[in-house]
Amino acid sequence: MQASQLLEDVCSKNTTILFKGFLHLVEDLKNEHDSHFSKLMDALPEEYHDLLAQANYFDDDKMQHLRKRILDIGNESLRNILYEVQHFTITFDFNN
Repeated sequence: MQASQLLEDVCSKNTTILFKGFLHLVEDLKNEHDSHFSKLMDALPEEYHDLLAQANYFDDDKMQHLRKRILDIGNESLRNILYEVQHFTITFDFNN
């Protein structure tokens, strides 16, 4: 395997891991938000539920928007890294 291809593969793999981690963090935040919001709904009288539902900014649409943005940013970062790597001559000297 050529050195530049090896570097591209490593960059690609680690960038993917990073943005998958961001997705997991956002999913954790959504789950925590839903849990606390549910507790709040349960604690308040029914007459306030409509108003409380309006205040729920972290709904499924927002989650999908954030997920799409994270994936878009990750893909753009990956494209930029791979583009930049092409401007270098890369060699590795492996010493055993």
